[in-house]
Order: sequence, then structure tokens, then C-alpha cells
Amino acid sequence: MPHPIRPYRPSLGRRRVRRALLALACATLLGACSNAQPSADATPDGLVALVAGAKATTLMGWGGAGKAVPITLPKGETVWIATGRADVLAAVLADGTMATSDPVHLGKPVKWRPVKAVGPTGRAAKGPDYFATWDPDGGRFATLAGDLPSGNGIRVVIIDPSLGTALEIPIDRPVVAAPPVWIDDDRLVVVTGDAAAPVAMIVDTTTGDLSDGPSGARLLATSANGRRVATMDEQGAPVVIRDTAGWLSGDGSSIAAIAPPNGSSTAIAFSLDASGQRLAVAWMAKDGTVSLAVHDGRSNWRRVARPDIGAARGAVVAWRR
Repeated sequence: MPHPIRPYRPSLGRRRVRRALLALACATLLGACSNAQPSADATPDGLVALVAGAKATTLMGWGGAGKAVPITLPKGETVWIATGRADVLAAVLADGTMATSDPVHLGKPVKWRPVKAVGPTGRAAKGPDYFATWDPDGGRFATLAGDLPSGNGIRVVIIDPSLGTALEIPIDRPVVAAPPVWIDDDRLVVVTGDAAAPVAMIVDTTTGDLSDGPSGARLLATSANGRRVATMDEQGAPVVIRDTAGWLSGDGSSIAAIAPPNGSSTAIAFSLDASGQRLAVAWMAKDGTVSLAVHDGRSNWRRVARPDIGAARGAVVAWRR
């Protein structure tokens, strides 16, 4: 398949934006952190990566043995992957549809089923859908739906795949092509504005209320518990790890800043683990190739693992729960 993983560019058309989702596709020093110091070849246990190679897109996961294990993908062209509770995955396909998996057990085939959700009126939520981000409990996920290439008519859709329900919340402003992130059980953040002047908009999923949050971050990721956030302001900028409460209050504090390594031009995707203690980054090199790195707060956020994904042209990363 063509390489679907590229940094966002506002001029991309509908089909190219869908193929660009993997570019975005879009951990912390805790007060009681361990004294353990992971080695430079620490096992990236729990990491999942959707990787675009020269000929195909593959999904792989890492367990305690440290070797990448293939994970079955749903039928169709998968452009985004997200991890929920009990090792259930959500996949977004290039045609704007979605699927969820049975619990993943590395080394065993994975069964997938299409997501069919309806709103309060009994009608199916209108797509196409982009991205997917599970809530802190891991039982619901949020997507962006609508005409993402133009940024108009965008809605946040909260989907409970077990119940088959969907709640749509209209967004009354232009939206940047970036995954929404949860900051607590009831609130999530959508990047609005444009890539040059992004603003984090806070969406209350219980009331539908919208309010402005911090500005400047083009790409976001939060830990599963919502207490830590990683931000990137523009292509080539460092990935900055912060306390979510401090970021929301605008106190300017940060825990760590991770700059692109030598030979890399920008991060194209990143993910914090459940507690915000580890950060996985997909770095794009100047020649367009992509590599992965894992950073650990117990080692002062230095790189502790470099999972091998071969000759990749893009990747989306996530951590199993």
C-alpha cells in the first residue's frame, strides 16, 4: 500500500488526509518512582506499533521476551490503532469505518468485528471517522467525524462498542487533524485552529460544553489515567512531558523535553503508557524513514529501547493496558 504515515499538511485532500492519519499518526518522574535504572536495551513490554512498510502495513506488539510479535489486523487498510482495557484494540480504516478486537494475546490470532453504533435517535452516527482514543476506563473511545480535510462540520463522537451507542458533539470551529485525548473520565481535548496557531479545546462529554484550553500544542498524547500529557508544538519541536493539571493551568512547568535525535527531523506520533512513566516516539528521519524509541522516567527520560520496525515509512504507537 502507499505509505500512509506522513506529517499533517493543511493542503492534503480527503484521501491523502486519511492516508496521513498514521503520521499523527498523531511518562513522568513520579514522586515515588522506582530506583531501578533500565538499560539501553530494556524490553518495550506492552508496546504496540502500527507500521507502514514499503509494501504493506503491519501491526506488532512487544512482550516480556523483547521480540516483536505480529498481531492480526482487520480486513481493509488500517490507518490508526488505539488500545483499550483488557487488551482490546480499536482500529480505524482508510474508508472511515472502525473495528474492535477481542482481547489480544501475543502469538495468537486476533478476531475483529466492525463497530456499529447508533445515536439517541436510533440512527447510525455519520462518518467518516478519524482516529480513536479510549477513555481512562478503556471502555469508550472518542473519534473525530466529518469533513476533516476542510475542517468543517467536525463532530466528536463518543462510542461505546459494547453497547453499540454513539454520542455526537458538534465542534463549532476549524479542527486540526490530530487525535483527541482524554484528560479525565468526562473531558477530552481536541486541537482546533490550524497547524500554525493550534488551540486545545476542552470538550465536556457530559454536557457538550466547549471551552478554550492551552494554545500552541499541535499534537498531544495523554497517559491512560489522564494525569500526564506529552505535547509537540510544531514539526521538529521537542516532545515535552508535563503534568496535565499544570499544563491546563498554564503554569509553564514541564517534566522533560525530548528533542529529535541526530538524523531525525520530527516526531510523527508518540504515546505515554498507562501511568505516564514511559514514552514511545515514532521519529521521522530526514530521508523519510521512521524509527521508534522508548524513553523512561526512571532513567531521567533517556532512551532505553529502540524497537526494530525495519524499513518503515511511518508508524502509530500505543501501549497495551
